[in-house]
Amino acid sequence: MQGCRRIRTVLTGWLFGTLLPFTAPALAATPINVYVGTGQMPFADHGGKRSGIFGELMQELCVRMDVECQFRSVPWKRVQLEVDADPHGIALNLARTPAREEDFVWLLEVLPTCYVLNSPQARFDTFEQALDAGPVAVMAGTPRALELEAVRQGEQRVVEVTDPELAARMLRSGRVVAWYEIDSRSRYLWHRLGYDDEPLLAGATQGRVHSYIAASRQLEGAENLRTRMREAFAAMIADGTWQRILSGYFSEEKTREVLPAQQMAGEALSR
Repeated sequence: MQGCRRIRTVLTGWLFGTLLPFTAPALAATPINVYVGTGQMPFADHGGKRSGIFGELMQELCVRMDVECQFRSVPWKRVQLEVDADPHGIALNLARTPAREEDFVWLLEVLPTCYVLNSPQARFDTFEQALDAGPVAVMAGTPRALELEAVRQGEQRVVEVTDPELAARMLRSGRVVAWYEIDSRSRYLWHRLGYDDEPLLAGATQGRVHSYIAASRQLEGAENLRTRMREAFAAMIADGTWQRILSGYFSEEKTREVLPAQQMAGEALSR
C-alpha cells in the first residue's frame, strides 16, 4: 500500500459519551455492547461532536441490521479485556494480528492501516535509528509497543502513553524524538493540535495490518451477525454511504486509495 506515507486527514470533531445508547428502529432482543477505546482518532474517541470513522460506520450498521447498540467508552488498554469478558461485546478499530487471531471473532474488515516513525527532526526508517536518537513514544498495550521493546538496548527509552494526543504533545515539546503510530492518526492529531508550522516527517512504513470490527468469542450468533454486517457494509459501499463517511475524515487522495478494493469486496458480497 504505497499510499500509506501520503495520507492527509481533515480536521473533525468527535462524539462518544461514557455510555451512549444508539437504537435502531427495530430492536434485537439482546443489545450489543460496542466498546470504544479513548484516544482513537480519527477512528473513534470519547468526547467531542463526531463519532469517528468506525463510530459512524457502526451506527449505520446497527440501523441497517435492526440491532440495538450501546456504545461504551473505556481506556484503550481495557477494550480487549472488556470485550473478552462480555458475551455481548464488540470492539471497534481492532488490528487483526497473529497474536490476537484466536481471541476474537473477526466480524468485518474495515480499513488498511500502516505504522510509521514520526518526527519533526528527521526521517527515521528503523527502530534502531530512532532509539539511538532518543526516547520514542508509543501507545501502551499495543503490538507497536512490543516491537519497540524487542529492539531496545541498554539505556534506550520507550515511552508508553495511554493517549496518542499526549505522544503528539511530547514530540512537539522535545520530550521524545520520535513517535511510533498509525500514519493517518499521527497526521490528524498534528494538524488538530495546531502544529502544522513544524512539518511532521514520516519514515519508512514499519508494518501494515487491517483494522476490524471484532467480537467476543462468547458472542451468541456471531456467524449470523458477521454475515448480516458484511451484507450491510456492501450495501453502504454500493449506495455511497461509506464513501461519505470516509471523506468526512480522510483527504480525497486517501479516500480514493481505500475505496477501490472495498468496492470489489462489496460487489463480491452482494452477488
